[in-house]
Amino acid sequence: MFVKKRISIFLTVVFLLSIILPQIALAQTSADIAVIEDLAQIELRVFGEVKDDALLSRVEFLEKELVGRTLPGILKDRVKQLKDFIVIGTPDEPSLSFKVNSAQWTLQDEITDEPLLSKIENLEIKIFGELSEEVLAMRAEKIFTVCFPEGRPNIQDITIPAGTLIPIVLLESIGSKKSDDGDIFEYQVTEDIVYSGSVIIPKNTVARGEVIKAKKASVLLKKGKLEIDFKSIEALDGTNIRLIMGEAAEEENSRLGIAIGASIAGLIILSNPIGLVVGALIPGKNITLKEGTKIYLEVATDTKVISLAQ
Repeated sequence: MFVKKRISIFLTVVFLLSIILPQIALAQTSADIAVIEDLAQIELRVFGEVKDDALLSRVEFLEKELVGRTLPGILKDRVKQLKDFIVIGTPDEPSLSFKVNSAQWTLQDEITDEPLLSKIENLEIKIFGELSEEVLAMRAEKIFTVCFPEGRPNIQDITIPAGTLIPIVLLESIGSKKSDDGDIFEYQVTEDIVYSGSVIIPKNTVARGEVIKAKKASVLLKKGKLEIDFKSIEALDGTNIRLIMGEAAEEENSRLGIAIGASIAGLIILSNPIGLVVGALIPGKNITLKEGTKIYLEVATDTKVISLAQ
């Protein structure tokens, strides 16, 4: 009887471990993936490319470029510190992205889609006439300080709600005949996006979308097809704001007679979670979205940002 009881306990323990251990392993794997994704996001933001070295080497290189030394702690915590410093920031201490973007907007009336390193270099030439050899954090701080009275603008932490309309203009032509799957195209915000008295996305901010699928019209009267993902646009503080062709944007486009009018004749604009513009109504006709085409997109989900108060 005693032996049976011990076997029963043993089997119970084995059963529980068979459930718990895979969950622990899955959680660890998810955490590892998050670290890799965050690091790649940071590298793209700073350098415009993802490095292919070992993870530790990539983190150390970033730390030295930013602050001149490596930081203590485990890899996961160090990547989080880098992300907070470059992308997220706080209401009291804005992110590196916010400082550089704010300075660029103040001086050039636009925010380009270049990596932060290129923006810093261009701003240094414009302001000081030469490039600095200091670490990126110090270079960004000096630029930020000379661009605003007393070295600090009035900022606030707000949430831009889903459905907020964003007017954009295409900076290049795309179409079912001329474009290929995977083509990247640029578009630009046509006016300052202001919410609660704060500038969220400045006028002339540039973003990139992707042609998901382009299919030419056939001689057998099969319609052309164009699927577009507008992806995200960078807010003033560096936050990526997901944009889609949702119901609010579709309604506004229809009300103003744009999008489903002369500029994008024959398109069906569908509401969906990833922002696609799909299809043509006229059989045998290709779809062309010309450079200069103006349409409305909308914010996909509530998004927290740090912004400039007007």
